[in-house]
Amino acid sequence: MQYRVDISSKALSIRDMVYETLKEAILSGTIAQGSHLKERDIAQSFSVSTTPVKEALRRLDQEGLVITKPRIGTFVSNKIMSSIEEISWARSALEGVAARLAAIKISDQEITELEEHMEKIKKATQEDNGALLYELNEAYHNKILDIAQNDYIVQQINAVRAFDRAVRKQALSDSQELERAYKEHYLVFEKIMQRDPDGAEEAMRNHIRRTASFVMEKQ
Repeated sequence: MQYRVDISSKALSIRDMVYETLKEAILSGTIAQGSHLKERDIAQSFSVSTTPVKEALRRLDQEGLVITKPRIGTFVSNKIMSSIEEISWARSALEGVAARLAAIKISDQEITELEEHMEKIKKATQEDNGALLYELNEAYHNKILDIAQNDYIVQQINAVRAFDRAVRKQALSDSQELERAYKEHYLVFEKIMQRDPDGAEEAMRNHIRRTASFVMEKQ
């Protein structure tokens, strides 16, 4: 398989680019479950040495996306979909708590700033700009984390959010999903603005779980 990525044009390091590209290919199904991942073949596809490939496969192994068998090789896990579902449960619970904390702690100034960001998301949604929405939506979730002011929750969310990056990209590739995502993001914002901790937590949990279910149904 040839990976069409111009590594030199990316801000990420070569190691991170190989890792992110392989992860997205695995989660999207471009690389099928059970596939044998050969280091030299992957290195040739990326036009890199085997060193960043080895590191990428090691990280993917730690995340449960691949399985390394001594003296045999590395293979894509056959349990990808259950892993996605379980990670989504964890993320929905963590981000739900973050939304709850944000609803408790948010200041009037932060409400204004979050509202302004929602306007940017609305405009990008109307323009059907999935690439921009990917960035704006991630920034939206980060703003809620900033308002929540809990370093432990931030660390835990960052650990699982990196896993589902490819899942979110798939979701935003669907034009109908863009509108659904906007409505759900606005509901979370509305509950936080109203300083409704229970409502904010429930809205965030439901948003993340529904998005994951949508992507899994497309597989």
